[in-house]
Amino acid sequence: MKPSASPFAAAAILASLLVPATAQSQDNGYWANRVIGYNYDGTARYARVYCRSDGSCYRPRRYARNYRNPTRVYGYVRRENEEEGGVGCRDTRRAVGDQHLTIDGAKKAANDAWAGTVRFHLGEKFMDLSNARHITYTCSRSSIKEGGVTTLGQSLNRCEIEAQPCHPQRQLEANEK
Repeated sequence: MKPSASPFAAAAILASLLVPATAQSQDNGYWANRVIGYNYDGTARYARVYCRSDGSCYRPRRYARNYRNPTRVYGYVRRENEEEGGVGCRDTRRAVGDQHLTIDGAKKAANDAWAGTVRFHLGEKFMDLSNARHITYTCSRSSIKEGGVTTLGQSLNRCEIEAQPCHPQRQLEANEK
């Protein structure tokens, strides 16, 4: 008597019936490389995309990117209006001039020192003192002795100037009016 099926075949059939089937996804999609643009030299740029069975493809988002938090402004500085002359003004600058026999001469020397300082730091547009705001002079005697270092019986003076340099007003030419 010959058996019709071996015991190993029956065990294999029984095992295949008892093993759970693997889960199949409803969407039979696939990964593909697609051209997303071209470099300056003409070579193509590729990106890895996922395509669904209906033909639509998309690039999955990267977790490192944060798309939901744009840059926020927490405060601002209000700028001065044009009526006040605040357009184009910079921080206040201070300069000390050379000694001079008269106060007027000391002020002129301080003006020259201020213009030189402003020209060095901000440029030639700002060095004109007629465009500056909040001009303050502080003048004093610069002689050490009681009678002072005398030149023809006079003491020497020195002035300090403090002013806010401003950009000159723009002027229209005659052909632009």
